[in-house]
Amino acid sequence: MRIAVLSLDTRGGIQPYIALSLGLKQAGHDVRMVAPADFKAMIEKWGLPVFTTSGNMEETLRNLSAGAAEKGRLASMRYAKQETGKRISQWTREILAACEGVELMTGGVGGMVGGESVAEKLGVPFVQTHLQPIGAPTTAFPGVLLPGVPAWLGGVGRRVSHALSEFAIWAPFSGAMAQARKDVLHLPARKRPVGRDLPVLYGFSEHVIPHPPEWGANRHITGYWNLPAGPDWKPPPALEAFLAAGPPPVCIGFGSMASEDPAALSALVLEAVRLAGVRAVLLSGWGGLKEVARDDVFATHEAPHDWLYPRMAAVVHHGGAGTTGAALRAGVPAVVVPFTMDQPFWGSRVAALGVGPTPIPRSKLSVERLSEALRTTVADQAMRERAAALGQKLRAEDGVARAVDVFERLLALSPTLFSPRGASSPSPSGTGRD
Repeated sequence: MRIAVLSLDTRGGIQPYIALSLGLKQAGHDVRMVAPADFKAMIEKWGLPVFTTSGNMEETLRNLSAGAAEKGRLASMRYAKQETGKRISQWTREILAACEGVELMTGGVGGMVGGESVAEKLGVPFVQTHLQPIGAPTTAFPGVLLPGVPAWLGGVGRRVSHALSEFAIWAPFSGAMAQARKDVLHLPARKRPVGRDLPVLYGFSEHVIPHPPEWGANRHITGYWNLPAGPDWKPPPALEAFLAAGPPPVCIGFGSMASEDPAALSALVLEAVRLAGVRAVLLSGWGGLKEVARDDVFATHEAPHDWLYPRMAAVVHHGGAGTTGAALRAGVPAVVVPFTMDQPFWGSRVAALGVGPTPIPRSKLSVERLSEALRTTVADQAMRERAAALGQKLRAEDGVARAVDVFERLLALSPTLFSPRGASSPSPSGTGRD
């Protein structure tokens, strides 16, 4: 089967889809990825063909965001509308060219922005594969963009929060998507295509978010799609020497979350590390932290999470879906400093599971709050034991294999799957929990 895996996202959002693509390829499928141009080399290292979309994701976030993520969700949505709205037509053209001849397309929100409509144009199925619990309301937990919905609103409030989250996710893109459907694909200018009743896959674990009963058999929580360290990666000798020179440090990094003032954020982090009396590995990421070094701190641009995190006493991160999964799999406590979008949701899950303290929103981050969180997290033996037990459960799962199994059974239904557009397809399983 010729499959296109679409991921127009940051590095943390693309790596799980590389893992999924590799699993599908190893199962014998002809897989191609569609991703931003600046990730071409990273994807090709894994032996996967990649078709690129124009623009540079890192440059956009680092140089043009003006710290939008630090200003919260509404600022991020305005920025997304401004920056992606003018690119969606071009991305749609590029996705159309990249997916000629494929028999199935898949991706999350970043792939759906142009990919769902292209799939409709090509007459092929689009299977949603998400890193967040989106696309279907439930009373079991709040929507990903409204994790703080008041408890007194009960199940009704949680269900409404899903509808509001869904609206907020698509609002920045809907107008440009409708225009691209009309101008590029010559399809009716609907904001979203009319999808089939196809399975939806979620790349996280039921140990983190249990399967809601309302989701039924067509929504599959598979476990995390974990991408290990690259085939040619080796730890720098200086980093290995630092780890060996003392007790396990904490790791601090905010991934793709750019900062208006990296120097000030770095100074805050370094002072908190000093006051907490811990050693630290700083991951500078996409402009969030400056690479500075001192005896109790080792700074580097990046390191594979699956290698680094298990060697840490705790992890401080921004709460992105992929980073949260990596920290939980590592079995160490996490201090989440959410910036925007779904990050407060994942921070709330970490705290609810008892494997991290109450999240510290970026807008409220201070030396005092961070140093206190570091001290208590490193010293809390019960929290460390809960994190280790959860990590053991997550490492025992093979999310990619389970996702591939769902795809395999889906593809076995190809006569129904490839029926005329608008027809519905039966579920490939009877449980929704495989």
